[in-house]
Amino acid sequence: EGKILIADDETDIVVILAIFLSKGYRILTATNGVETLKQVENNPDIILLDINMPGMEWLEVCQRIRDYV
Repeated sequence: EGKILIADDETDIVVILAIFLSKGYRILTATNGVETLKQVENNPDIILLDINMPGMEWLEVCQRIRDYV
């Protein structure tokens, strides 16, 4: 089963995307940059990353994800 990480600070968007994408995939969620980095430890296959989240700039999140992989 593939894993999709949905990272967005708007919970309505996370819920809607999770509903549409949940068929055949395990859904991971995060609402800020720090949570996103914690979820990366679960090795998602795809990350949907909002660029306007609190806590950490999206570019820094991307760089840290890249360093993790």
